[in-house]
Amino acid sequence: MSPYPIAIVGAGLAGLTLGRCLRQHGVAAVVLERVSSSPRYNYAITLHPWAFQPLLNILQMDEGLFREKLAIDSVRHGTGKVPEGALAPGINADSATFRCHRGRLEKLLQEGQDIRWGHTVQDVTTSSQGIVVQLKDAKPLDAKVLIGTDGVHSQVRKSLAPHIELKVLPFVVFNGKRQFTRAEYQDQFASKMQNAAIVHSNHGDIILEISINDYTLEHVDVSYTYSRPARHNDPLHKPDRPIPRATDIPEDFYRELDTLNDLQQPFNIIFDSSKVRRDRVLHWLMRSTLGSLTEVRRLAKQSILLVGDAVHAMPILGGEGANNAMKDGVDLAQYIVDHGTESLQAFVDARYEAWKRGVEESEKRLTDMHAHARAFL
Repeated sequence: MSPYPIAIVGAGLAGLTLGRCLRQHGVAAVVLERVSSSPRYNYAITLHPWAFQPLLNILQMDEGLFREKLAIDSVRHGTGKVPEGALAPGINADSATFRCHRGRLEKLLQEGQDIRWGHTVQDVTTSSQGIVVQLKDAKPLDAKVLIGTDGVHSQVRKSLAPHIELKVLPFVVFNGKRQFTRAEYQDQFASKMQNAAIVHSNHGDIILEISINDYTLEHVDVSYTYSRPARHNDPLHKPDRPIPRATDIPEDFYRELDTLNDLQQPFNIIFDSSKVRRDRVLHWLMRSTLGSLTEVRRLAKQSILLVGDAVHAMPILGGEGANNAMKDGVDLAQYIVDHGTESLQAFVDARYEAWKRGVEESEKRLTDMHAHARAFL
């Protein structure tokens, strides 16, 4: 069998955006994704116009329809409103910025693409004949060009550039989810949220955040985040925590919640430790990474490119990873349409400084937002 012209590893926002843009321009590509096609992301992300507006022509829809399909509260004719000051210091939201349902966005981007679900990449090798992707429980796949869009734990990066390491930043972050009936939400949250999709409360260097993940006819899904800087000998800061232990929540966390006094509604409802214990809570590590220009160019010379979180990951808080992943997909697709795939180093050269600046600024924002919280105690 002839090699695939372009193989994309990872059906996240970078990979799906890239694949959809290439398809629109008549460029063949296959997307390999380790998980099944079941919806994976039932949560909201903040979308900025600089990330989604270039996609509108590709999707052949106007901005109003795009927002109507994807705003987390569109079922009640909402627009995913992001209130002034709701985002981290240094992230500017204009009138077109909105809270978008990521699962619905990915479903929209998937349409018409050749996505191989359940294809787990185990290794990637290169030779003078091309690129071979070794897959679990499937035949190897040959490709002329390989694009690694498989996120912060990229297997492509681990196989071909293992010394590009993740950095864990010194912050303690826990995220939980809870579901309310529409009546409960109206009674306990609606007046305090004021039709906003995200609100914050600061307590010293601790930031409490509540955001709406989904709004249906029957219920409202809420996400909440507790974050603060790590402290000396901090029992809650576990930078070496393995991925499968993210659901192991220390008792110290619940005791710390109990020290938060005089919380106002709706924060007193959400951050009640007795209720949090019954929720699905995850211990989030604030990770970042940036491959060196030399290393990323070396791979590009072999027709292998890392984009999105696979090469310039930003921390979940303070970062704009989803938006930058989509921008990478749009920009790379346009580059391939205009220049082909023979000189991917030129794409790296054009984008690298922006990647570097984005990672550095996201790390600084994470620090600044907690310093800002302390200043307003």
